[in-house]
Amino acid sequence: MSDPIFSPDGQFMWTGSEWIPAPPTSSQSANVNLKDSVIGGDVNITQNNVVDITNAMVQALDRLGFSGQSSPAELTLAQEHEVEQVLELSEKIADYGIEIDPETELTLGNAAQSTGRTHSAQQHFLRALKTSRKNGDRNYETISLLSLGSIAKTQGDLAEAERLYRGALTISKEIGDSRLRSFGEKITLSHLGNIARTRGDFAEAERLFRECLAICIEIGDRIGEESSLISLGDIAEMRGDLAEAERLYRESLTICKEIGVRSGERRSLSFLGDIARTRGDLAEAERLYRGALTISKEIGNRRAEANSLTSLGNIAEMRGDLAEAERLYRESMAISREVDDRSGEAISLRSLGRLAQERGNTAEAERLFREVLAIYREIGDRSAEADSLILLGDIASLNGNMDERHRFYTEGVRIQREIGIPIQQWFIDNGY
Repeated sequence: MSDPIFSPDGQFMWTGSEWIPAPPTSSQSANVNLKDSVIGGDVNITQNNVVDITNAMVQALDRLGFSGQSSPAELTLAQEHEVEQVLELSEKIADYGIEIDPETELTLGNAAQSTGRTHSAQQHFLRALKTSRKNGDRNYETISLLSLGSIAKTQGDLAEAERLYRGALTISKEIGDSRLRSFGEKITLSHLGNIARTRGDFAEAERLFRECLAICIEIGDRIGEESSLISLGDIAEMRGDLAEAERLYRESLTICKEIGVRSGERRSLSFLGDIARTRGDLAEAERLYRGALTISKEIGNRRAEANSLTSLGNIAEMRGDLAEAERLYRESMAISREVDDRSGEAISLRSLGRLAQERGNTAEAERLFREVLAIYREIGDRSAEADSLILLGDIASLNGNMDERHRFYTEGVRIQREIGIPIQQWFIDNGY
């Protein structure tokens, strides 16, 4: 057995898999044995105090691609297991009331959130917030609030997310370091803009995104500038101003090419493909989506590859080639399952359900939509959960089951009201 980690009272020790009573004569040294497949072997890090142990955990996550608030595009199953081990160790340290510095808590929370452990991530962020406030560290307090806001938004609590983001914005404006202040403001404004967009308040969303864009230009943040242009393009597209949306997406594409951000280039091509598809120019849409697919493969972003395949499936479906559409959707779903992208899997299943509905196979469509609903409930996406319920209501209507239709529609609209999503006029007119 390798040297264990001892609890602060010396009564227990961590063997690497469980806590056991400590032998009376044990010396309190600690060993963290972290398997790191990125560098291909076992890394033995012998440490003598909690600070060194937490540093070792951060180093292990860093080698996996978790650095601060940055995350790897995807992880292998072995790497997922390594993250799980590190997070379990961090929770054991927290159980004994040992305080970990905010930066480390935020990194751990980011790893937890990126691997679907929402509750664990929330606890790390809350501890980071508590410690940063105790230490008077406004910078980490801001990041903690932003991180907690992200959790609230994922859970569909837009009111709580907005409260947290506005708290972060207030602190950002008070920070003395002008560049740090501007950086915090632009991130917070972007988050608040996303909430306004979700609520359907496009005027407020545009105002916030334009304010964010101005800050990015002022501080020379080209990546932030590109992201703001994409958001403004999305608002223009939602308003039906396709010419303005295309202009903004092309400006974003130009920036990505200038600074060599291939992932951003892929995203811009995909959005331009959406514009072409909306206009009915399916040949141009397919060309753009295939360009996005090529980049996704070049940079090894399997999730983005799956998204591009779904978009190409949409084009095949619009052309009436349902067999090709189904092939593309199934290929997309296979990749999503391979990389454990539950949201991507749900999108593919939804597309397959729509195909089944179009073919008149309502039983298969219902089965697929129920699977979609289960996934969205599992990952806590309440907006998509509401959409899935309404889709099931549509199927019930096609089957002539009006009671079930009413039940699904009522539940779906209730969730939309709870999280602040605009209700379609038909549902309002019909008393939902």
